[in-house]
Amino acid sequence: MATPSSAIIEPEAADSDSSYSESASTTYTESLRSSLLLSVRENGRGYHKYSAGQYYIPEDEQEQERLDMQHEICLISMNRKLYLSPLPSTIQNVLDIGTGTGIWAIDFADQHPSANVIGMDLSPIQPSWIPPNLKFEIDDYEQPWTYSQKFDFIHGRMLSGSIADEQRLFQQAYDNLAPGGWFELMDFSFPVRSDDGTMQGTPFETLNNKMMEGLRVVGRDGALADSYQKLMEGVGFQNVTEVKYKWPQNAWPKDKHLKKIGEWNMVNTLDGLHGFSARLCIQILGMTPEEHEELLKASRKDIVNPRVHAYWSIIVAYGQKPKA
Repeated sequence: MATPSSAIIEPEAADSDSSYSESASTTYTESLRSSLLLSVRENGRGYHKYSAGQYYIPEDEQEQERLDMQHEICLISMNRKLYLSPLPSTIQNVLDIGTGTGIWAIDFADQHPSANVIGMDLSPIQPSWIPPNLKFEIDDYEQPWTYSQKFDFIHGRMLSGSIADEQRLFQQAYDNLAPGGWFELMDFSFPVRSDDGTMQGTPFETLNNKMMEGLRVVGRDGALADSYQKLMEGVGFQNVTEVKYKWPQNAWPKDKHLKKIGEWNMVNTLDGLHGFSARLCIQILGMTPEEHEELLKASRKDIVNPRVHAYWSIIVAYGQKPKA
């Protein structure tokens, strides 16, 4: 059961004999859906309306396409795996927090038809044609959870910059897991960096520093993923494991696997650069749109430059709630 403030988005079923109460409920749900679908317009982009201002990245069609492309980069990195936790084949209840377009939850539900999967997000941008064992809820994972069932697996991906109270989030995940259940997060640790100094002094480094500063102003830690393992252990998870990946910023590596990831991630970054930074730089730090665009223009040159050996630091951390 979701929190009272949440809205459940499920495929509509045809029923010519609906009662008055069912019709009234449907009308209310559709009215709420229409209200939530209205975006908050800033910087020429659409942002989520529910809990407006809590997340710095847009939800519009351009961002949705980027998120689905980023899903493919995750699969390439993890050898086509959706998760690393050693889940049993009998898994029953699964929660995906910050589900975004729902693409991970859809794939998981398809692969585990006997599991009941819930995808939670601030934005109702998920498709309506979904597996029968999946439903989406519009809710804020930073608010108290009031689910009646315990989950066997709680998953989250690319939540960096959206977590204000990490202690509460990790504690809620622990409390809402069944004994023996698993919690897994995959995330990007800000900022984009290089190991050989080739990013030092570049406009792209300046942009990354601006974004880190903007996140600090609003009480977010862009490098929080570096602490996921410690946070899991701190609330009582056992068998905690951390796996690190590098996503090159373009095709600069010689290694074929990393080069392929870099080719994908270059497009991913170019498509998302404005959305990643606009709210933080303009609304939070007070840059003018013109100043912001000039910095983006210079940063794009660094992003495609193979002599700048930049990469994203990607971390997967997972842990198990004790069985007894």
